[in-house]
Amino acid sequence: MRIALFSSTIDASDGYGNITYELSAHYAKLGLDITLFLPRSQQEVADRLALPFPVRCELPEYIFRLHQPKALAYWRRVDLSGFDIAHSLFAFPYCLIAARSARKAGIPFIMGAQGTHGVRPLTYFAERRVLKWCYRQARCIAVPSEYTKRMILQYAEESYDIQVIHNGVHFDRFQKHVDPAPICKKYGDSIKLLTVGGLWGRKGHDIVLRALQRVLQRRTDVQYIIVGDGNARASLQALAQELGVAAHVDFAGRQSGDDLVRYFQACDIYVHTPKVTDDLKFEGFGIVYLEASACGKPIVATDAGGIRDAVLDGETGLIAPNEDGEGVADRILTLCNDADLRTRLGETGREYARKNDWSLVAAQFKSIYRSFHA
Repeated sequence: MRIALFSSTIDASDGYGNITYELSAHYAKLGLDITLFLPRSQQEVADRLALPFPVRCELPEYIFRLHQPKALAYWRRVDLSGFDIAHSLFAFPYCLIAARSARKAGIPFIMGAQGTHGVRPLTYFAERRVLKWCYRQARCIAVPSEYTKRMILQYAEESYDIQVIHNGVHFDRFQKHVDPAPICKKYGDSIKLLTVGGLWGRKGHDIVLRALQRVLQRRTDVQYIIVGDGNARASLQALAQELGVAAHVDFAGRQSGDDLVRYFQACDIYVHTPKVTDDLKFEGFGIVYLEASACGKPIVATDAGGIRDAVLDGETGLIAPNEDGEGVADRILTLCNDADLRTRLGETGREYARKNDWSLVAAQFKSIYRSFHA
């Protein structure tokens, strides 16, 4: 059984790239015969990774709207002769090339939709028609959360065969002992809150900063560590100063590899409060929650996007209403004041992360492939 995978990136520092890399690598371990189709711009990244399967960097550069002249390239097909299944890991726009190529080759087409790019194009005229056509062509649509499923059905106003398959976590990576002592020493005996991710508006760091102001009125032994960078960093630093919490906030910048694992292992509570924006930008799932859970950390989150598939409220973490800073503060304080609850949620979270290891996610997709290939 030969599988043609389509993706926008293999760069593991990017969310979509991480999903592509992990699934592809585990497919290879499962013995699946895959070829990965990527944009031409990904050639250097693919060469550097020396992947154990064929890669064809022949797709056009990414676009989001079809009124651009470059969109014409998306109506071309790639030759899928000899393949048994075509799987577009993500939705718009590469699903169009994958669906048309699969149709010409007469093979089943499977489509993934992670979040924003599976829904937002449905609000534009031309993109809506194209994306709905792709959804209709798919023998199966795989999404990471019930929220993403509901949003697709709501905005497409059609019924499709949609299966919820969670994104995964590289569980063993977060079991490695990396000695968090240097980070613990830096912040002393404080209760360490951690957020990991790009610094831009919809990620909700501002919600945590405002919640922190409330928390510090009750407890002063709390430190908030922000790992990541982005165009909102200056405004977040200014907000921390304005709120009078700057002395309790550390912008730690980007971290990777063992250093990132060290921050996860050193923290006491993982806090991540993204938003659903008016233009339908949202978290389809949130792999970072599983990474925190894999380290046995309790989570405070907001009810935005597909979070409830990544965080089990009352079991692996506590979920506040969307953009509710007071609710976030209350849940942080609950965990600060109850070490036993932190331990209990963290232990349950670790087991939940183990059940969502990428090896098990890849096996679910392998079963789907087999169901469409006699």
